[in-house]
Amino acid sequence: MKPEDDPWLKNAHKNAEHLAAEIEKLSSLTGPIRENRPIITKYQDFWNQAKLTTALFKELKPLAQSDRDLLWKQFNTLCWEVKEKQKTEYGSLESLSQGHVDEITKLTELAQLPANTTDLELHDLVERGQALKNAGDLLGKYKHEMLAKHKKTCFDQIQKIRKTHDTAWGSVKAGKPRQQSETESRVRKNLEANYERHEKAASALENFQIGRAHILAFLRTCEIPEKVTAAKAQLADTEARIKDIEEGIRKLNLWIAEDERVLKGK
Repeated sequence: MKPEDDPWLKNAHKNAEHLAAEIEKLSSLTGPIRENRPIITKYQDFWNQAKLTTALFKELKPLAQSDRDLLWKQFNTLCWEVKEKQKTEYGSLESLSQGHVDEITKLTELAQLPANTTDLELHDLVERGQALKNAGDLLGKYKHEMLAKHKKTCFDQIQKIRKTHDTAWGSVKAGKPRQQSETESRVRKNLEANYERHEKAASALENFQIGRAHILAFLRTCEIPEKVTAAKAQLADTEARIKDIEEGIRKLNLWIAEDERVLKGK
């Protein structure tokens, strides 16, 4: 029987070709590592593929011993090379990763809310929210250059702060009806006070206008110079008071109209 006609040899050869193709695929994943591509991702891709290849060595049968030994040697050589490179680069990777952690931590510290958030201004909450967003963006940008432990630390911190922000925003939203009610109450009080001021001013204006009419009537009949002079001085003072009161009433009318508009538009 010719070797190519032997079913066992035929299947063994087919399995050897399959393994060789998988090892070639694994070898292609070492290239990007040597080209300084994102370290974490490329190592992870390599070892994921290596795990699948290891399983194939156990599963593919039949397989000639000579082919198995040769392919296993090639496979182990690749794994050893990548492992050594990984050891060499781990130190620099950890330093790079820590640098990213420090940068992200600065932003999370800016995003941290004070213990008492009830006095926090809305614009301050917005600014801190932007800092938190920037921290999340940086984590997404640098995740391929960070160690798993560092990524987890940053992720957990961002999530923790995000919960406090969500709670703070919930309080802001819940407080809007109360704030609206407080605003309405304040406007009503102002309106009532201005109505009262307007009534008093109108009454005062009427009194001064009556007084002015009396002075004018007196001047029309008085012929004593001293009394005329005194009456004219009193008239000038009365005219000034009337002008001031009229200006005050004009302002009150504007304030009242504005408060009434606010209440109608609530």
